[in-house]
Amino acid sequence: MRDDKAAGLPLLLDRRQPDENNREYAYRILRKNIMTIQLQPGCQLSEADLSESLKMSRTPIHEALMMLKGEWLVDVLPQRGSIVSKISIQYINEGFAMRKILEPALLRGLSGRLTQEQLDAFRVLLERQNVDLQLDQDAADDFFISLDNEFHKLLYHYSGYDRIWQAMHNVTSHMDRVRYLDSALCRGNIESVQKEHELIYKYLMVGLPQDADVEGLFDHHLGMYRENFQKLLERFPSFFV
Repeated sequence: MRDDKAAGLPLLLDRRQPDENNREYAYRILRKNIMTIQLQPGCQLSEADLSESLKMSRTPIHEALMMLKGEWLVDVLPQRGSIVSKISIQYINEGFAMRKILEPALLRGLSGRLTQEQLDAFRVLLERQNVDLQLDQDAADDFFISLDNEFHKLLYHYSGYDRIWQAMHNVTSHMDRVRYLDSALCRGNIESVQKEHELIYKYLMVGLPQDADVEGLFDHHLGMYRENFQKLLERFPSFFV
């Protein structure tokens, strides 16, 4: 994590995935760099520089930026080109509210009703998260948040709501950027997140006890970033709007 001046390249690059075309690769790499604050809120995005860094023409770069614009992660401004959007507090609140309403209902619908194969999919993610907790802190932050999203994505998938997950995940992109920022700077929440994942898995496996406070569980689980939010606002005021 760098200081609070808007900064851009160098990009964090991953290997191409099989059958990934230039637009898809550019989109994935740029989104990852925006989400992890490697490309910081407010920084300028030069299509020419990105084209050189990603070793492709400007057309797929432009297409990827338009896709990110549709997710409110990039702003296209007259006479200024494209910039990484600042983190909107309003979008954070909307994303948190959406997930806090939806996910307790999904858990109630799935608890005690999943097949062993479906439960195993959650278990595999929990085991991978436990392994990642032993990694270098920065690596653990990146991997763990990605695996956390995969864990919650399964709640939507097994409920038959894949398109709702996609729509919701786009809305919560600003919330996720704060989670990365909080994890990188304030530390300490990952173990708590994992313990609550274990509890969610237990409820999925054996069902909900009558006194289970599912709403309270997700309110705390999804909102752990709020504990340090004021610190982040004070340290990085230029990141937020």
